[in-house]
Amino acid sequence: MVKKVQHKVIIATHQPWRRSGIIAGLSALLLLGGWGVYSYTRATTVSDFERAQSERDQLLDERRTLTRDLRSAHGEIDKLKDQVAYLGRSQEIDDSACATVKKSIADLQAQDSDLREQLAFYRGIVSPQESQAGVRVYEFKLSKAAQADQYHYELVLIQSVRHDKRLAGAIDVVFEGVKGSQKQSFKLSDTLIDDRKNLLFSFRYFQEFSGTFRIPEGVRPLRATVQLLPDGDAPQVEDEYDWTKIVQEKHAS
Repeated sequence: MVKKVQHKVIIATHQPWRRSGIIAGLSALLLLGGWGVYSYTRATTVSDFERAQSERDQLLDERRTLTRDLRSAHGEIDKLKDQVAYLGRSQEIDDSACATVKKSIADLQAQDSDLREQLAFYRGIVSPQESQAGVRVYEFKLSKAAQADQYHYELVLIQSVRHDKRLAGAIDVVFEGVKGSQKQSFKLSDTLIDDRKNLLFSFRYFQEFSGTFRIPEGVRPLRATVQLLPDGDAPQVEDEYDWTKIVQEKHAS
């Protein structure tokens, strides 16, 4: 028995406007999507640009502020340097002025001491306290000379009472000491290193003597005796001095 085969036939109705609408819709969707992407991209780009521009402007402002602060700081540093230099110069000037003033005060004090000593000296000459006429030792001192075994001496004689006549006579200075364990003595006139061997005085008010003498080798002086031997009836004078008390620390020039 033969079966019959039936075929179904689909009949499609051709509608060209529908296809165009679909294409147009798809195009519109593509356009809208592209516009959205463009708008978003543009908005994002503009926003980033504006933000970058704002940050750049802010950085420029900060740089200008920092530059201004830096110039101000440099100005302050320069002022401080000038002040330090001024203070340094002022300190140097102050130190120099202070040293000058101190030296002037010391010189004036030394001058005042010398003047007082001279005043006392001349007062003793003009208005002596002694009632007995005669000659006396006003000052006797020694100072180290340039050579190790040499000393410089200074001797000042004055009249005890003011007289119109001159006093004359001789001076004898004897030093006593030890040499090893032995006593030793020597005269000033025998150890003088200049040509003046005889010490003679002749004056009305005062007279000064000075010179340099040499200590004999190995002798350690302990004391000195100054004898004044005036001519006539004036009394003789004999004064003893401890060596350590008449030796001055300052070296003689």
